[in-house]
Amino acid sequence: MGRKNRSEEKRQDILDAFENVILRDGFAGASQRKIAEEAGVNQPIIHHYFSGGDELLDALLQRITERYRQALNAFITTSAQSDQDPSLEDILSFLCSAEFHQVSLQNEVMFRLIGQTKHTDKTTNRLAEVYHELLAEIRTYLEKAQVNNTEQIAYTIMCIIIGHDWAKVLGFGEHRNDMMSTTLMSLVSETNADYTKRAEPSDLAGAL
Repeated sequence: MGRKNRSEEKRQDILDAFENVILRDGFAGASQRKIAEEAGVNQPIIHHYFSGGDELLDALLQRITERYRQALNAFITTSAQSDQDPSLEDILSFLCSAEFHQVSLQNEVMFRLIGQTKHTDKTTNRLAEVYHELLAEIRTYLEKAQVNNTEQIAYTIMCIIIGHDWAKVLGFGEHRNDMMSTTLMSLVSETNADYTKRAEPSDLAGAL
């Protein structure tokens, strides 16, 4: 067990180094030599834990995805301890909160990766998968709240909260969190009502 733990620690150290090098030198500049120097290991050690650049990137993107998932799960678990499922308003407030913003700051490397030019299609698809995962998580909570048209609304929420997060980095401040969550709640309610209204005639026709 001890050897397994040490092996996992070393693997995480290498991922930390990979992340730091990307933040400092960009994805294109993240050579395995630089990663090894940052991690304080010999370059062959990198190959021992990761078969190559593709596996390193996959592991880093999985780490980014897990940060989002763990933050959402922790919020849901904490809410469940009060014997009451979080409301849609609670979820939207959390997504606009300082706590969720900290996850985005941890995942700054994701935005550095997106900002790189000339990615291969394979790398672009990997990056997109992170947001497909986040989108699926948001859609799940919307479905539990019995919101209609969850795909459209979840995508809109995701884009808005990501933009809000990085606007805060530019100094727009946490004081706008309540305003953003209220705006999102109104948007969801209005879109949901409009979707229901448009669906009613076809539902009635089907019944006839």
